[in-house]
Formats: sequence, structure tokens, C-alpha cells
Amino acid sequence: MLFPTLDFLLFVIPVLVVAWLLAHRPVARTLVLLAASYFFYMGGPLTDPPPAPWYYVGLLVLSTVLDYACGLGIAAQDARAKQAGISAATTRARNAILGISLVGNLGLLGYFKYTDFFLRTATDVAQALGIEWAAPSFKLLLPVGISFYTFQSLSYTIDVWRGRLTAERSFTKFALFVTFFPQLVAGPIVRADEFLPQLHRPPRLSAARMEEGLFLVFKGVVKKVLLGDWIAAQLTDLIFASPENYTSAELLFALYAFTLQLYADFSGYSDIAVGVAKLMGYDMPENFDRPYQAKNVGEFWRRWHMTLSTWLRDYLFFPLGGSKGSPARTYFNLWLTMFLVGMWHYTQGTSWNFVIYANLHAAAIVFNRWNRIRPRGASRWAELARWSPVLLVLGQVTAVLLHFVLDLPWHLAAGVGGFAVVMFLLVAWLPETGTWHNTALHVLLTFHFTVLSRVFFRAESFEVAKRLCAGLLAFDTHGLRPNLVSPWVGLTLALGCAYHFTPRAWVDVYGLAMVRRAPGWLLGLVLAAICLGVMLLLGGGPRAFIYFQF
Repeated sequence: MLFPTLDFLLFVIPVLVVAWLLAHRPVARTLVLLAASYFFYMGGPLTDPPPAPWYYVGLLVLSTVLDYACGLGIAAQDARAKQAGISAATTRARNAILGISLVGNLGLLGYFKYTDFFLRTATDVAQALGIEWAAPSFKLLLPVGISFYTFQSLSYTIDVWRGRLTAERSFTKFALFVTFFPQLVAGPIVRADEFLPQLHRPPRLSAARMEEGLFLVFKGVVKKVLLGDWIAAQLTDLIFASPENYTSAELLFALYAFTLQLYADFSGYSDIAVGVAKLMGYDMPENFDRPYQAKNVGEFWRRWHMTLSTWLRDYLFFPLGGSKGSPARTYFNLWLTMFLVGMWHYTQGTSWNFVIYANLHAAAIVFNRWNRIRPRGASRWAELARWSPVLLVLGQVTAVLLHFVLDLPWHLAAGVGGFAVVMFLLVAWLPETGTWHNTALHVLLTFHFTVLSRVFFRAESFEVAKRLCAGLLAFDTHGLRPNLVSPWVGLTLALGCAYHFTPRAWVDVYGLAMVRRAPGWLLGLVLAAICLGVMLLLGGGPRAFIYFQF
């Protein structure tokens, strides 16, 4: 079931009414919301291609039962340790139970999400070695939301094992934590210590919460439909379907448009999810904080899909040792964490796209840390002399990879290698703060790194990604052809970019304040106009959120 549709409206209004009628009957309210969440999951979305069948809800039930039982099992071992003292047997038992949760959750996720990748990789490696072998095709359908609910339920078991969380005794409350429908299929990833305590308190409804919830919902709907679906239908889908038919400028323009589309699509979903939860009396964490205003790639990931970034930080980077070990170990921990952030986005059929995407962002994160902590004081000429061997290797390795991996001609590959060296020096020498010029330039460079890396995010296959790269580097000087971008599409893109690069308070604080001061009749007219606009723009039918495929 998709948010900006009449089906969802007919679903969510009765759920809201019944949930608030049962506000003082916590058991009945939990059961109603749990039933609604399972219905929501099995009810769609009705998209082309169709989603996984409804009975994949069994995987959601399995993950829920597994982690609920593991949490209770760890709690039982803790109680035994308190009575008889901690022993090697109880420690082994706790670790074994955690292992069951890890293997069960990550095994399901790996099978459905990455089987395709490993089979395609095996085929590519065999062909590179001259072996005639084709991997079997299982044609697995990815269960909607499996990455999100797997991480969510797994974090509960890990926190209970760490002793940071008390095991939940109520199965229905735990099941609602895992399946709560606003964020079930595309996040935000909610921690147990953020949501479970709210289920043990009576919900409270106030005018302020309703205003904020409605504001978030309609802001998310506008983002999704106008900046997400409409831009895709009018521009980006057409260009990315056949990139060889478009000029370098048109491909670059499409990447700019897709960068805005992707943000609007995913952050729009998060806004609606947080808003609907607020209307039901629950608070969920934010997932976006103007990510394209980041001054470096590390800050970008602290602003983009924040619940995933912090999840991997807390459950992977810190357990690996974080930054407490040797410099080499710290850089490895950073690289592995960011590589997995990138590979988390892998979609079936994209082959090596996300390996490249993940390594690009991981390398940028490693560079950011080195640039932040490196000793300073020497003259730039002295630094250039000291870095010359590294820069030479950087340029050569970049050129070799581009030639042999992306099939770029040597002159283009060498040019990009030289460009990488220049960017290295510019970012390393230019302070991020000090003047607004410095800050603006770092924001601009980070934004363009993000835009260009979207080639591997958006391309439907590795071959398409290579054609996109070749087209971007053709520099054919033809520009944008007439009528490719209509005035309305151009205006929408300009307004969308302006919205994103404004200070956050202009919308989230002052915009909400205007909504709260507006008379009811005016607010009703505005919301009705938004609904009418959504219906008109969705004339071709709703589009699934991009992150449903992750």
C-alpha cells in the first residue's frame, strides 16, 4: 500500500479513529495496530513490476518470533547468572542465542538480497578466468522492507545481549515494534529503546502534535509526488532508459534531477511515516537533515538516512574497535562500515554497480578522516613534494581502473585520473571553515561527488553504468536539446533545489509556525488543493518508493 493514494487514506483514517477510541485500552489498541500493520504489509503496493506476494509476510513473522524468543532466552540466562553467578556456561549460552539471532536474520537478508549478487559475481569471475560457466538463476523476489525490519529486530537482540535493554515480555508489543506500519517498509530504522517504552505509556493527543503530524504528512506528499514521481515521469526515466541517445549535458542534467528526485522520494516517505506516527501518539527519529548541504562525505552520511548510518556505527563500527586502535585498523573499520552502507543499497540485477558505489564513498570517508587529523604547518610546496609519490599512484590507479573496469579509452581514463589528483589537492588544502567562500566550495564539491556517484546508484545494470560514464565524458558540446525540459519541469527543479539549500528553520520551524497560525478554513483549502494536485499528478498511477527495493 502506497502512502499518497486513496487506498491509504481509506485505510489510515479508520485506523486513527479506532486507535484513539482505544487509547485507554492498551491491549486492544496494540492488537488493532498490529492487525493494521500486517494488513498494510500484505496489501501492496500495487506497482509494476508487482511486489513479492502477500505470503512473504511469513518472513516478517519469523523474524519477529525469532528475536522475541532470543531476547527472552538471553534474559533467562541473565537471571540464572544473578542467582548462581556468572559462569562460562551462561556466557556461552548468551553468545549462542545471539548467534542464532544473527544467523537467522542476516541469513534471510543475505539469501533474498545478495544471492543474485554472488551468483552474478561468480559468473563474471569465471568468464574473466576463461571458464565457460553460467550461474543458475533463482529469480528471487525481494521481500518489501526486509532490510529495514531485519536491522530493527536484530538491534533489539543485540541491545538485550549487551545489557542495555530489558527483554520485552509482551509478544504483541514487541511484534508491533517490528511491524508498525508507518515505517515498516522503508524506515526510519527505529531502535527498541526508542519505541518500546512508548508502548508502555498511554498515548496523548494534542492540537500541537496533530498540527505537526499533518504538516509532516503533507510536506512528505508534496516531496514524493511533485519532486519524486513527476520529475521521474517527465525527465529522468526517459533519459536513463536509453542514455546513448542523449548528450553529455543532458546526462549530467538528468543526474542532477535524479539526485533531487531520490532525496525527495526517500525523505518524503520518512516525513509521512514520522507524521502518521505522530498522529497516533508516537515519536520516531528523523532520517534526513538537508544532506546536500554537507561539507564532506562523512557529514553527508550523518545527514542522509541517519538511522541506517547510526545503526551501522553502533552495531558495526564501534564493535570493530571504532577509532581506538591503530590508524590502519581505524581506517579499515571506516572503510568496512561505509562499504557495507553502500552495499546495503544493492538491488538485484545491478551487478558491480554498488561495489563501485560503496568503494567510492568508503574511500571518500577514509580521505576525510585523514584530512581532518593529519598534521599541518608545512608549506604547500613541501606538502606537494611529500605527497608526490602518493598522488602519482592515485592518478595511475584511477586511470587503470577506469580503463579496464569501465572500458574508457586511455586518454579519457588518464584525464579523469589527473582530475582526481587535482580534487585531492583542492579539498586537502582548502579549509572547510573560515570564510563562507570556503564552506560554499566544499559544499559544492561534496554535492557534485554525490551527484556523479549516482551513476552507479541509478543505472539498472553495469553495462548501462558504463554507457552513462562514456556519455558523460564525451563532452560533445551539444547542450540541452529544445523541449527536453519543459518550463514547468525546470521551475519545479529550481524550486526543489532552492528548498533544499535553504536553512532548515525556514521550513521546519517558520513553515510549521505559519500552519499553526493559519485559520482552519484556510488550512483546509490548502490541504484540499494539495490533495487535488496529487490526484492530477498521479494520473498515470502511483509509483513505488525507490527505497522499497532495498
